[in-house]
Amino acid sequence: MGICASCGERERADSELSPIELMGRRNKGMHSEASTLYGRAFKPRPSDIFVCTYPKCGTTWVTQICHQLRSRGHMEFDEIFEVCPWDVLAKDCGVNLDDDQVANPRVFKSHEKYPDVAKGAKYIHVCRDPEDAFMSFYRFLPAWAAIPPDAISEEEFARAVFGGVSHSGGIWDFYVEWWEMRNDPNVLWVCYEDLREDLEKQVRRIASFMEVPMDDDLLQITLKNSSFNFMQERSSQFDEHVVFSKVRDSMGIPKDYVFGDVEVSKVRKSGGTTGEGKKLSPAISQMLGKRWENTVKAKIGFEDYAALRAAVSGLK
Repeated sequence: MGICASCGERERADSELSPIELMGRRNKGMHSEASTLYGRAFKPRPSDIFVCTYPKCGTTWVTQICHQLRSRGHMEFDEIFEVCPWDVLAKDCGVNLDDDQVANPRVFKSHEKYPDVAKGAKYIHVCRDPEDAFMSFYRFLPAWAAIPPDAISEEEFARAVFGGVSHSGGIWDFYVEWWEMRNDPNVLWVCYEDLREDLEKQVRRIASFMEVPMDDDLLQITLKNSSFNFMQERSSQFDEHVVFSKVRDSMGIPKDYVFGDVEVSKVRKSGGTTGEGKKLSPAISQMLGKRWENTVKAKIGFEDYAALRAAVSGLK
């Protein structure tokens, strides 16, 4: 334990914190203020592609699609962060965002809302049913913070994440702010569920947006290398172990914790599904539904996620 420099109060030891408090403390250390500001102030090239999503809405999947399209199948990386950097973690991980990448256009991962993301590039925003995103995030974030399984209840997580623990804030405001940019020619909306239902159609949309010439060989390479089976067989290339190794000390992860003791892969054997959020308890479903009503419906008029998805299908 120590003394909080700004308030003079004793800083509580990890052992004194509840699992939800400990997750919050560790998550706040994931990236420094300096690294966040660096990522947001970065001046991208007009051709750069930012995959901008709320966490657990298909970030890694679409990043892999973009990388395969631009590279014609390049898989020579330890973890995808090495070839598609995360904007606000770059400085803390020793990455220069201005550097060239292994192929063009450059691709960056981001969980930034539109007002915060670096401006001047092209942006692919991926949305997902909030209930499904919640379930996926619930399985991922505690594990990322080295919290044992089931130490945090679904209801605790719902209240904490949407009360401020997540760096990305609430999923509903995230959707509202990106929806306001839907007619910008440099913004492409993609629905997670549409990727699952017709991957080829969405790959073609993404290639056109990236201005990558499509041929049948490239299409087949991209479909194969961005399939669930292909990525699951290579899950270590998508589990963020490289990022974790760079930020674990700033997060306060115990020295004896071995990455992988709690599974954090973005491509879980049981993952990538839709409709899983329907298993939520009535209390959590009501909580999430009320947030949708008070934010998305109140600000942009969509009754539910199905209505938003239908509207996305009408966009170019």
